[in-house]
Amino acid sequence: MTSSSKVPALSSINDRLVPKDENDRSVPYTHWWPKQGGTEWLCYEFPQESTVQSATVYWFDDGPWGGCRVPKSWRILYQNGQQWVPVEGADGYPTDKGVACTVNFNPVKTKALRLEIVLPDDNSAGLFEWVVK
Repeated sequence: MTSSSKVPALSSINDRLVPKDENDRSVPYTHWWPKQGGTEWLCYEFPQESTVQSATVYWFDDGPWGGCRVPKSWRILYQNGQQWVPVEGADGYPTDKGVACTVNFNPVKTKALRLEIVLPDDNSAGLFEWVVK
């Protein structure tokens, strides 16, 4: 797994630990704090070409006092040769904090998947977990 920039606890996004609710801080998470605005990404690279058709993200939000909020927006891209291409047929990209935010899309066969995140203008963003199926 890789990231657009150095982030703490990167391995936490696939440790299979999810928050009980939006206020649960007992589960490890990663974040881009203190970065604000702009676009960041995380990437899963598969050992062999795999078919994927959904992604679930658990967003970290430590408001109102902390500096992380749910992202302004997000999307899933897949590697097609040397290019990153947005998945097609996405049924929505929810940004609810601390709960499963799932997007379903047309199946793609790929060796890598990218989660692209647009940070809030005045805050950073973070996540507990990213699951692909």
